[in-house]
Amino acid sequence: MIRLEVSKITCIADVRLTARLEAEADRMGLRETYSERGKQIALQARPFWQPFGRRFLLMEAPSDLIRFYVPRAHELAAMARLAAAADLFLPGRGSLFAEDATLVGESFRPWDEERLCADPPAWATPNRLQPAPYEQIFCILPRGRGGELARTLLEMGLGVPIVSYGEGMGMRDRLGLLRIAIPQEKEILWLLVPPGDADFVIDVAIRKGNLREPGNGFIGRIPVRALAVNARMNLDRRRHVATMEQVISTLDQLRGSTDWRRMSAAARPRAAAGREERAHFTLVCEEGTAAGLVRAALDAGAGGATLARLSRRAPEAPDSEDEVAMVSHARECCDLVVPARLLERLEDAVVRGGLFAEPANGFIEIGPVHDPLAGAAPEPAP
Repeated sequence: MIRLEVSKITCIADVRLTARLEAEADRMGLRETYSERGKQIALQARPFWQPFGRRFLLMEAPSDLIRFYVPRAHELAAMARLAAAADLFLPGRGSLFAEDATLVGESFRPWDEERLCADPPAWATPNRLQPAPYEQIFCILPRGRGGELARTLLEMGLGVPIVSYGEGMGMRDRLGLLRIAIPQEKEILWLLVPPGDADFVIDVAIRKGNLREPGNGFIGRIPVRALAVNARMNLDRRRHVATMEQVISTLDQLRGSTDWRRMSAAARPRAAAGREERAHFTLVCEEGTAAGLVRAALDAGAGGATLARLSRRAPEAPDSEDEVAMVSHARECCDLVVPARLLERLEDAVVRGGLFAEPANGFIEIGPVHDPLAGAAPEPAP
């Protein structure tokens, strides 16, 4: 069994930019990438000939959520090259961020040691390019309920939501006849926010999604390092030489952080006493093999899982010096948020269940996550 301490780089970009990102990943020596289809959401003013209805319309841009795994020492170089390849520093193009993760598997290497590029581009000097600390907030909601939460976040100026889709597994199947009250189809809403706004955004999402009620969804947060963040929340016509997003980005660089644009008047720290440390435990395996592995994890103490579908892309042997044939493989990704004390037990359970063997041919990804609702006392009645 191999354990790798890596940086997991996630790029969320318009589908028209995916080819550029994959080509740059090939040049850097990254052997495997995993992509998931989603959409970025923004606001656009309603046309004047449609005077009735809400002032702003929700506009959706089909996007890919692409995962790359690199050694932690190569994080800055990889992020800089990927951001430059897709021009992610331009407003509206997409977001790029990294987080710490541990990969567990057998005889797999997500990069080529000999070809792996360790040097960032010449313009990406440490003084000019530094990832900023952000919080990745994610909500798992019944399908059809993500739109209203996305609109609320956009109208409050909190960020550009990204929505992907999945299926609930595990806990719903244990509820017998009551499972009809919990839809299987899920929407997963992602948002990158500065650390000073994280508690405020979580409060908004919990209240808007009524997440304290059982069966209404789940919310979590993961600390990340963001190099590019899509801040184009409004798609109206540009009226000035620089966009507001470019002005905000410049002020972030001048001030050295995002604290100056905190939405809440004062950050209200959340009490951590008595809360159990948690982690996200992710299984990636071939399509059609996830159900048995999730059952093994549930029997070992996990509460439930969200299944998403990925496309694996890995370079084949080149037909010639100038041509590289590429192939895609269907994969299933099961995300579980579990107490950290159960990680070893869950690893043993899924390995015995055949995760590393045929036909699953999978691996495990483990990383830290914070569950804002775990162990939290209910709010007093008004």
